[in-house]
Amino acid sequence: MKYLKHNIDYLQSISDDAELYPVIKANAYGHGFKQVAQEIDKNNIKGVCIATINELQDLINLEVNYSILHLGKIVFSDLSLYEYDNVIATINSMDDINKISALYNEDKCIRAHIKIDSGMTRMGCSIDEFDDILKKCLSIKNIRLEGVYSHLANSDNKDAQLNQKQIDLFDRVVCKIKNQNIKDIKFHILNSGGLFNYGNYKYDLIRTGISIYGISPLGTHNDNLKPVMEFKAPVVLIRYINKGTMIGYGNSYEAKSDMNIAVIQCGYGDGIPFEYSNKGFVYYNKFKIPVIGRVSMDLISVDITDIDIKINDYVTLWGSILDTESRLEYIAKFFDNIPYTFITGITNRVKREYIYE
Repeated sequence: MKYLKHNIDYLQSISDDAELYPVIKANAYGHGFKQVAQEIDKNNIKGVCIATINELQDLINLEVNYSILHLGKIVFSDLSLYEYDNVIATINSMDDINKISALYNEDKCIRAHIKIDSGMTRMGCSIDEFDDILKKCLSIKNIRLEGVYSHLANSDNKDAQLNQKQIDLFDRVVCKIKNQNIKDIKFHILNSGGLFNYGNYKYDLIRTGISIYGISPLGTHNDNLKPVMEFKAPVVLIRYINKGTMIGYGNSYEAKSDMNIAVIQCGYGDGIPFEYSNKGFVYYNKFKIPVIGRVSMDLISVDITDIDIKINDYVTLWGSILDTESRLEYIAKFFDNIPYTFITGITNRVKREYIYE
């Protein structure tokens, strides 16, 4: 977990006075929710972001010391969860405010941020609704408004024109609120990609997601980020096969010569994309070893001809700190995919071992 701390320290160093709110949704991007949440609690972090009501409940149960910003829609059947002192709800609409007001007596109050849809067309209120929502939030006793935020649709692509339009719209909102002398409101629009591409708009908080796990959102690796995860699997069988031998389901690979193969104990049941079939690679001692045949639920086969590898040796699927080619920035690009789907796709049957140094 030293690389998690390293990444947080690095990201904080380029964030100036803005506070980091690491995003730990989706099982901490596949890294393990409980362990990452508890490790972050040791790093002087003021808050984190999560997406679902189940994640909110799990984090409350861990009794962490930092604030928890729930990025998702308020779940009114579980409204009591938002009463905890360290929980922050997101207001997406006037309907959210009206329901809170109707369900709460004056003696109950929840912390909240308003989300503005500045161009992504997903969650958040429209800019036309915002003034009324802001006024209503400030007028009722059941809501303690602490923040206003939005989200860039193309933060990883600096050439996307919509980014600046979104930022300009959000900046006008920020200026308007400051001119009204409304106190103690924190503003935030940047995620990991936004921090690297639009660092002039740090505001008060930065919702750092994939970068805290050591993966750059920009498509090429960043030497200052260290992969927190190395995904490895053992060799369970080594076989010599003759030219013409067919391998795996569907017989999709035919040996073009006599060769040695290794069978690796991992498959799509563990989170290896099926697209690795006859196309992917594993990594071992600086060797880039091709996957041959289809990925099955539990196993893959690789060509180890001329490679000295033994049963019980481990190969790396991705994330070796010693091999740049194994970084997910490049693997995902090779498959015309994004790193997020690889790390969040790792299943619960994969054992996660945490190294604390």
